[in-house]
Parts: sequence; structure tokens; C-alpha cells
Amino acid sequence: MLHNEVERRRKNIIHEDFFEQEQRQVVTEDFETSLNAFLRDCKIRNLSEHTIKYYRNELLAFRAILEAQDLPTDPDKITLKIIKENVILYMMERQNLKESSINTRLRAIRAFFNFLDREAMITANPVKDLSLIKQKKEVIQTFSRDQVRAILRQPDQSTFTGFRDYTIMLLLLETGIRARELVDLTVSDILWEDSQIRIKGKGYKERLVPIQATMKRQLRKYMAVRGDDVPNDALFVTIDNKPLTKRRLQEAIKKYGRMANIKNVRCSPHTFRHTFAKMSVQNGANMFALQAVLGHASLEMVRHYVNLFSNDVFDSHKRFSPVEKLF
Repeated sequence: MLHNEVERRRKNIIHEDFFEQEQRQVVTEDFETSLNAFLRDCKIRNLSEHTIKYYRNELLAFRAILEAQDLPTDPDKITLKIIKENVILYMMERQNLKESSINTRLRAIRAFFNFLDREAMITANPVKDLSLIKQKKEVIQTFSRDQVRAILRQPDQSTFTGFRDYTIMLLLLETGIRARELVDLTVSDILWEDSQIRIKGKGYKERLVPIQATMKRQLRKYMAVRGDDVPNDALFVTIDNKPLTKRRLQEAIKKYGRMANIKNVRCSPHTFRHTFAKMSVQNGANMFALQAVLGHASLEMVRHYVNLFSNDVFDSHKRFSPVEKLF
């Protein structure tokens, strides 16, 4: 009798993942349903429209890569091996995408599968051990002072669009604002008494960026030309009084770059952002002030700017240059 009771005795240790195994009931869905669930969750978390659009576009591109190779698109059938060999290599070898573009897509893929894993919509998470690919540190292109002066001379300030574009380029140079942030500015974002502009950055993160007297005067002139009878609150509008789009902004700066005969630098709003960073560092801006104005989440990019553009590097090299000391 005692012998049988010993045989029936249960193990006294409960394995740590016992309840997880018992309670996790996976309900898999096709790609379309899974994507819609993910995007709905993004809306519930109040992510910006731009972020949601980014996720949608990148994940549809991800599915298109799988379909082009006749691979399964159901999320539960996608493995880490497929992502590495049929997605990453496909983007590298077939699409010739830059490392930054590949990592942009991989971030969306990781967010998607991590959501599906949390919601028990996949059996195993294929991105659990997925790392971004290593990116080469590229030399950052900036305008020279002469190029800045040249491109600022191009808009015809006797026209509304020319005066608007001149004001925009000054503001890009004054604040280092991103293209999307600029077209999202409203009239009420100019805090005249505080000499600041309220910028709605990535992920609805707002920051206040100072503007100085010259920029304030230019903005007041632009506001007088813009007028108050515009049927929307967008700061920068078209001749039809519609909000200026990011694409039209990019096209305008590209056009002025051609007119200024600037050939060795890409003429874009982001080049103005890099130029702002370069000139700020050269004028003595510290890393923390620069981080606050540019809206970077970490100091990594700011350190890159400082390392590239600080006068300290040039001055130090002048002192220790082997060739200079040789003769």
C-alpha cells in the first residue's frame, strides 16, 4: 500500500513555463488580417498618421518580396531563415537598397511580429533574434556657405511662392527642422513673445526651438503676405491656399539647387538640416543644446556631427600634423 502511494506522488517542482504553456492558445491569421490588427493597435496607441503609413507601406513591401518568390505570406509560416535569406538578401542583391532603407523595413517587420507574438497570433516569433544589418558611416553632405547664399538667391521674392520658399529655406537653416515637421507647422505654432516655434516631431513628441530676430522679422513679413483669410491653419500654403506637401517642398528645393548650379551636394530639406548642424557645431553649440533643437532621441547622431564638424578637430590636427612639422 505504501509502495503504491509513493508511486502516485507528484513531482513537487512546478516548471517555470508551465502556466504559459497551458494558457497560451495561438490563433493564427493570414497576412491581411494580421496587418489590419497591427495597424488598429497602432491607432489605439495613438501613433501618428505618418508612423502608421510607414508601417503599412513597409509591411506591404515585405509581403510583395515574399510573393515575388512564391513564398508563404501567412505570418505563422514565416521563419527567421526566410527573413534573412529571402528578404534581407533580396533587398540587398535584387533591389540594391541602401543599408539604411533595409533597416527601416526591418524595424517595421520586427514591430509587426513582436505585436503578433504578444497577441498569440503566431506560434513562434521569427524576429526574436533578428538584428539590424551593419550600416556604413557615410560622409554627411552639407552646403558650403557660398552654396547657402547661392540657393537663397534663387526664389523670386516678387511672387508669393518665391517669398514663401525663401522664408522656408531660412527656417530650415535656422532650426534644422525636418521636412515633415515643417509642412506640419501651423500658424499657432509660432510663439512670437517667446521667440520659439513649437515643432511636432516623431511620435507626437513636441519640442520648442528658438528663433532669432532675423528669422522672426522674415516670418512676420511672410505672415503679412500669407494673410489671415486662408481656410486652414497651415503655416506654409500653396497659391491655392492648400497646405504645402512634403513632396512639393522637396521638388522646390531641388529646383533651386539646379538654378544655383549646385552639383556636388544633394539639394534637399535634409541637407539644410545637416548644414544647420555643421554650422551650429562650428559656431560653438554643445551636444545637449543641439540634441534638443534637432529632436534626436539619443546623442549618437549629435556626436557624429561634432566629430565631423568641430573646429577642435581641425585645430588639433593643425598642431600635430606630421607633414607640417616635417619641414
